[in-house]
Amino acid sequence: MKVPVIKRILDAQERIAAELKQLFDEKGILVINLMSSPGAGKTSILEKTIEALKDKLRLAVIEGDVQTSLDAERIARYGILTVQINTYGACHIDGNMVKEALPDLNLDEIDILFVENVGNLVCPAEFKVGEDYKVMILSVPEGDDKPAKYPLMFRESSVL
Repeated sequence: MKVPVIKRILDAQERIAAELKQLFDEKGILVINLMSSPGAGKTSILEKTIEALKDKLRLAVIEGDVQTSLDAERIARYGILTVQINTYGACHIDGNMVKEALPDLNLDEIDILFVENVGNLVCPAEFKVGEDYKVMILSVPEGDDKPAKYPLMFRESSVL
């Protein structure tokens, strides 16, 4: 049995991600897609990164969460342009969601765009958001079995 709808959806996602990548490249924006399991420390590491770079580079954050804006509020306290995407149940941010956030970003005033993806080790690895790098944050207490359980996340990540 053939399921052409799924292929069309995936093809559309790939096309949108490629368009985003081209746009970000034209604007000279480095895009980093931060991924991890829930509570592994994405927001904390992002806060430290912002502290180190905010006076040297123009930063922006797209913050992904299933329901709340708690992490976005933490990031916004640094005076960084922050846009919240609530997925309302989806386990990842995809290119279309990032595209919808673009009107809230002045791309001419951004050097680095961080996309803090939804906390999940399965779905985010499958979807491109126009990023240059996928960065996976792994918390040691999560266990040493994660590469075996989530091989795609480890294969797709540029940095662990």
